[in-house]
Amino acid sequence: MLDEAMRRLLDYDRRRYWLVNGWSIRFRIAEVVTSTVRPHGIKYAFTLHDMDGARLLGFDNAHGGPRAQTYDHRHRFRRPTELVAYEFRSADELLCDFFGAVEQACKQEDVVFEFESEEIEFDIEDNDLEEHDDDTQIVE
Repeated sequence: MLDEAMRRLLDYDRRRYWLVNGWSIRFRIAEVVTSTVRPHGIKYAFTLHDMDGARLLGFDNAHGGPRAQTYDHRHRFRRPTELVAYEFRSADELLCDFFGAVEQACKQEDVVFEFESEEIEFDIEDNDLEEHDDDTQIVE
C-alpha cells in the first residue's frame, strides 16, 4: 500500500511542464506490484527534453533486465545513455532531486529555470515506461 507522499507522486503522471526556452519536463508514474525490482510499488520515468523532444536527462526505474543491479537510476545530462545509480529515499526527495538536476542543467546551459506552461498528456506513447535501448551503459 502506498503512503500519502507516493499517492501525491502518482498525481504527476502524464504531466508535462514547459520551460520558457522550449525545453519540457515529462512525468510518467504508475503503481505496480511491489517486488525486488520495484520495492517502492511504483514504476516511474521523469525526463527533461530539448525543443526537438530529445531526452537530455532523466530519473527512472524502468529497466527490468538482468544487466542492471540497481533499478533506480538517473541518466546524466546530455549523456542519457549513461546510467548512474540513484538511491531512492522517498517520493518527496525523488521530486526534489529531479527538479534540482533540471535546475543544474539549466544553469550549465545558461537557461532560465522558469516554467511557462503545464499540460496533461492524454496520448501516451507505448514506450514511455518501457525498458531503454540496449546501448544504455551503467556507470559507477
